[in-house]
Amino acid sequence: MHDGVIEIEIPSHYDLVAVVRMVVAAAASTGAGFTGDRLDDLRVVTSEAVTNAIEANQSNGGGTVTLRCEVQPGSVRLQVSDHGPGIRPRAELPDMEDPSRLDIEGGFGIPLMQRLSSTSRFRSTPSGTIVDLEMLGEV
Repeated sequence: MHDGVIEIEIPSHYDLVAVVRMVVAAAASTGAGFTGDRLDDLRVVTSEAVTNAIEANQSNGGGTVTLRCEVQPGSVRLQVSDHGPGIRPRAELPDMEDPSRLDIEGGFGIPLMQRLSSTSRFRSTPSGTIVDLEMLGEV
């Protein structure tokens, strides 16, 4: 970690999600003071963002996932980039709290990231998708 910034580039393999999650969580607990539930929220957000990026890359023939993690006291900023086809328009889904939502497989990643992060931004570009997330220590 240099000046509170970690940059990781991984091949699109699901078995590397746990490694990235562990590195981000370790940096957040030491550099940002994250503990308990908020550290768990960060682990979930990291896993969802990286897993979605890997899935997008694999649907587009492969490529790497780049994660940039900026750690400061009380906050963590994540940026995850892929080389996939972009975020597809989502069909209308029931709210995550609607019991009928449990009958539908998939589609939880983006709502989870939005709900657990302090701010979130999703941008599709011609070369892939960029997910920017900020997590504050206390919400």
